[in-house]
Amino acid sequence: MNGTPLEGHANTSVAISRLNMVQVYHILKCSSQAVPEGFRRVIRFSKLVKKLGLTRRMLIRLLLTLGGATAALGVWSGTLLFHRPAQPTIAVIPRTCGTWLWEAEHTGVERTARGYGLYVYWNAPMREDDVQGQIDILTRAIGRRVKGIIVSPVEALPLRTPIHDALDKGIPVVVVGTDLGLAPNEHLAYVLNDERAGSQMAARRIAALLHGRGSVAILGIGKQLTSTADRARYLETTLADESPGIHVVFRSLALPTVSQEQQGAEKLLLDGPHVDAILALTEASTRGAFYALTEFKQTHTKPLVGFDQNILVPIRTGEIDSVVIQNTYQMGREATKLMAEEIHGGATRQFVIVQPELVTRENIDSDAVKETLDLAWFKK
Repeated sequence: MNGTPLEGHANTSVAISRLNMVQVYHILKCSSQAVPEGFRRVIRFSKLVKKLGLTRRMLIRLLLTLGGATAALGVWSGTLLFHRPAQPTIAVIPRTCGTWLWEAEHTGVERTARGYGLYVYWNAPMREDDVQGQIDILTRAIGRRVKGIIVSPVEALPLRTPIHDALDKGIPVVVVGTDLGLAPNEHLAYVLNDERAGSQMAARRIAALLHGRGSVAILGIGKQLTSTADRARYLETTLADESPGIHVVFRSLALPTVSQEQQGAEKLLLDGPHVDAILALTEASTRGAFYALTEFKQTHTKPLVGFDQNILVPIRTGEIDSVVIQNTYQMGREATKLMAEEIHGGATRQFVIVQPELVTRENIDSDAVKETLDLAWFKK
């Protein structure tokens, strides 16, 4: 599982008893296909729970006894505990939940939606490679006739059909993170990370570390998303144009799990060509390469430059040189602004490009980096 806190709720009763209501929300959200956004109201009602004399363990056991997290908390329409909100509802469906990358988007969406009087239904697959799970969530949102959908596709091609379906039913869509190849219009807009800029940052960082000469491996080359394919292309173009003394001697396609990426990186270190540094283009490949380098005690001798912000702590210790992160907080804000425009007559912009940030030991505590790690979506 890539970054999600728990694979399910069956074996978590002891752990849950030690959590506050906000943490319980995140666990249940990532262990069910249809946990309602209305669960946030449990946070507001925690005082009432305390007044009734219910401990957190008693409350969670009661809810789970009623039929599992989804049934106990009520489906989205709130048939057991909650009612449909009076304000317009938008569905926000990232690639997965419970990770730094996508929870920061949640914060940006929530804080912006309040200003437009929009209610946010947030749900995502348990795994970042669960295409069918994301399609199922999207299909349910369309069936509920939400006012709009913000989606970060797991894969581009399979998501085109349900997004076409939403548009045909008059539901506006904002796509975050990758270009689907569908022409934008007043009811379809994109919020994208600047992949060219991010790739140039990574290429120039490697060039500086190797003083313009050496061999590198590129891991995690994705073909399912335009964004990750662009990363590899821009990266190699920048190296060839600006640092001809650096040669790419090994390439590997993106794999769905961290453990698979780790195995691939270990095989490279054991049997592959010599490399002076590693570039990892996804969160999973960055983690996998880091774990492999740790296993072979090469974290301080073979620089690793990664992408996406789910592993930043080793930057402080120098075990990872740097990571190019997406500002999904700002992407969430911009997507919600576009959605509000689409709902109220049509978007005036079709593409919004958000700049990434290269995180190093020197700037990891900067305000720009902290903004991308703000997960307090429930705060104003």
